[in-house]
Amino acid sequence: MKALSPVIPRIMQKEFTQAVRDKRMLGVMLVAPVLQVVLFGYAVNLDLTAQPTVVADLDHSEASRDAVRVLARAESFRLVGVVETDDAAEQMLARGEVAMSVLIPRGFEERRARGDAEVLVLVDGADSNTALRASQEASQLLNAPAMAAQRERLQLAASSVGLAADVVRTGLEIEARPWFNPEMKTAIFLVPAVLALVLMIITMVLTAMGLTREKEIGTLEQIMVTPVRPIELMIGKTVPFACIGLLDVAVIVSVAAVVFDVPVRGSMLALFGASALFLMTTLGLGLFISTVSGTQQQAMMNAFFLLMPALMLSGYIFPLENMPRLVQWLTVVNPLRYYIALTRGIMIKGAGLADLWQETLTLAALGLLVLVLAAARFKKRIA
Repeated sequence: MKALSPVIPRIMQKEFTQAVRDKRMLGVMLVAPVLQVVLFGYAVNLDLTAQPTVVADLDHSEASRDAVRVLARAESFRLVGVVETDDAAEQMLARGEVAMSVLIPRGFEERRARGDAEVLVLVDGADSNTALRASQEASQLLNAPAMAAQRERLQLAASSVGLAADVVRTGLEIEARPWFNPEMKTAIFLVPAVLALVLMIITMVLTAMGLTREKEIGTLEQIMVTPVRPIELMIGKTVPFACIGLLDVAVIVSVAAVVFDVPVRGSMLALFGASALFLMTTLGLGLFISTVSGTQQQAMMNAFFLLMPALMLSGYIFPLENMPRLVQWLTVVNPLRYYIALTRGIMIKGAGLADLWQETLTLAALGLLVLVLAAARFKKRIA
């Protein structure tokens, strides 16, 4: 086996110099990742906050006014008004002026005293996730006073017959304690996945465009007539982008920690190790795209053609368990799926690569396979 030529560092130096001189490329490498993390962190927010709400109070009692005050104080809802009829509340929901309409019927106070009060909550089901969370939280908020009143009645009844108040139980009490993300912030869940997405976009697109640029300006043919072997050319062209990708990881993690308070509970060494495995697949895909693209525009289009399915089948937002069985099988060959699991496990849960050995080994196998196949095609195309 021949030793690698010392020309590889020269090729790498050329790639770094060319990237630094090109201000547009430099912006894509360093500025775009930061902007994307900040934009995704602020714009993509699944938290339930300030949902516009209207209440139709048909009872006009102290109990119904208490229910209105409960909703008005909640941060999840923004009370836009109290109307006199249920038709008016339903029309506001139909016109899109509110996301939720609460209908309090006549006799609400009397029925609540008997323990059989009913309140109708109408939500905009166009956004099913938000509608489900809004209806659940509204039910909990509106049910809390009734449960407190029922507990008080039972305690008074118990004391009247000589039972201690502390032996009265009104039902199952559940105390939820979310681990790893106690405040249930969307950014903590999404930013590690944004890291994976940005890293895939930057390294795959830059690698594909860098090689197709050589085709467009004719320098690739000049390199092919030199003693440089295809494997040496491939290493010299891809290693700089791998270094840029690892630099982007450090930048994105720093911005996420400062701006969104996203923790890195695990080892940074483990995160960089997982990133290196993921870069094998992204660089391999970029290399493959360059062999089937004649121009930089074609390379970019082909890269985004691969990116969209990888994003949708990665568990970035939509749980893989909710997908049909056939689609779940397709996600097995998606490297983005495993890297997102690794970034979330390392950053949020403080796990190591040994704890996530299945994802680590699968990502390493996929990366090696993609890189070998892409290198073989690259060698064939320029040989």
